[in-house]
Amino acid sequence: MAKEQIINEKYWKYEGENRIGEAIAELTGKILKELCKMEPEFEQAIRQSDKTYTECIDTISNTIRGNISDFEVFGKAVKFYFPGATISYHVSINMSGEVEAEVAKKKPYKKPELLEAPPAPEPEKKKNFGFDIDDILDF
Repeated sequence: MAKEQIINEKYWKYEGENRIGEAIAELTGKILKELCKMEPEFEQAIRQSDKTYTECIDTISNTIRGNISDFEVFGKAVKFYFPGATISYHVSINMSGEVEAEVAKKKPYKKPELLEAPPAPEPEKKKNFGFDIDDILDF
């Protein structure tokens, strides 16, 4: 399989008739293309394989019995081409969404300074309670 076929959109076109395959093929293809860019060894495994993308999607589709996450589909697709490989994910949430992204574009990020803890209160000095007996007695 030539390298051009991996990059070429035609390779990543699902040509099967499986409804599940049709549902997962487009996004799975996008992810696999990105993984090929990130990891040349993975791209090489696909190039050297005689497996087609349609076979990949049909194989995955035939294992689905009920609900499955996108992440599980991507993992199965990677294993189809490179059986010993696994995928690690990093997910984060930005609660301010687009507003924060716009602000970030306008201002460079500054790492917040670490705040010093306030000084610990000094232990109270024990007050001696007492009196001089001479002050009470008047001789």
